[in-house]
Amino acid sequence: MSVSAQKIHSLQPPLFTDFKASFPYQGDNLYALIFERNRDKIRLSKEKFAIKNLQKIFSATFQMTPKIGFQAMSLRDLSTETGLSMGGLYSSISSKEAIAIMIKDVVALVCAELVEDSREFDDPLQALQSLMRGYLYASTIMQPWFYFLYFETKSLPSADQEGSLKIELIQVKELETLIGKLIKDTDHCDDACHKAEFVATMALSLIQERYLKPWKYRNPEETIDAYADKCLQLIYRAICLDEAQPCHQKLEK
Repeated sequence: MSVSAQKIHSLQPPLFTDFKASFPYQGDNLYALIFERNRDKIRLSKEKFAIKNLQKIFSATFQMTPKIGFQAMSLRDLSTETGLSMGGLYSSISSKEAIAIMIKDVVALVCAELVEDSREFDDPLQALQSLMRGYLYASTIMQPWFYFLYFETKSLPSADQEGSLKIELIQVKELETLIGKLIKDTDHCDDACHKAEFVATMALSLIQERYLKPWKYRNPEETIDAYADKCLQLIYRAICLDEAQPCHQKLEK
């Protein structure tokens, strides 16, 4: 990055801050959405009380699962951790399995929306930047949700397991499509297609690395914006794309 480019970059507000400010899947909005999408599974009719209980249930699940595993966690454990009675739990969730299904549903919804947002760009470079940043930023904000689904897909019913695996396949395919459009070498189509698939898989691994191992990135200098820039630059190098301009600038033009 040139000195002038570094100066421009330093004047830009953090992209993650802007993304987070407008990201709808957090706080009460997130649990209101879960309530709305699962009315058939939630016996509580008043949204206010349902939201409060759901927040407790999911927070407790995310606290306990990394320690003991979701399959080992009982509803009695959940009752103790949340302070809700067993009746209170059953009024908010139909079963322990329903928690995992709701988490899968939310992650799938978020990822689908990120894909739709990226498709608003005609330029594949801008679309790739939007998608990579979107995946990284959303999975940072919702780290427990993405972490849970990665490790606990086996806890889902078989049909939902397939749906969970499909989320990753769609992510790779969308990245592959955009990367394929950016590959300049059209003389060897087979090689180019293979390279796009490999680089897309690498890109998804970089996204997963960040939300699966957050403890590695606690250094305040290693911001998610800086990490996103490094990921994009690595993709550019992998496909021999001559792209010296800072990643965020094209998005903001």
